[in-house]
Amino acid sequence: MNSVVAASGRATVSLIAPGLQRLSWSPGTHIDHDDALSVLAASRIMSSGGPYAILVDMTTTVDVRSDARAAFNGESLVVAAALLGDGPMDEVLAAGACRAVHPTRYFTSVSLALAWLEERLADRQIPSGDPSFR
Repeated sequence: MNSVVAASGRATVSLIAPGLQRLSWSPGTHIDHDDALSVLAASRIMSSGGPYAILVDMTTTVDVRSDARAAFNGESLVVAAALLGDGPMDEVLAAGACRAVHPTRYFTSVSLALAWLEERLADRQIPSGDPSFR
């Protein structure tokens, strides 16, 4: 399985590499709490319940409700999240991720975002004997 559709067809979670996902939204999307829960469930399917890093393409997103942001920010399986945008409005939308339980950064370059995520995956510390970490 290389991708899973979520949020009533408005989001796609794709597997880029082992432990690395990409989230893309349909143009003009307003993200609410149910959308966030749907995407998180799709990400857990893609990661088989293990930790993962994710590239979130925000270039077509219009709005992220505060309850959706809280759900994304609280996801403990995320090793790191790179938020990809193309301008000041996307950066404003991404600013709410500063409260996430995982490292999060805003990028305008896919290659820089992926390099940062790959570093986070390589640097992660996996507790020995913990079966939830792979």
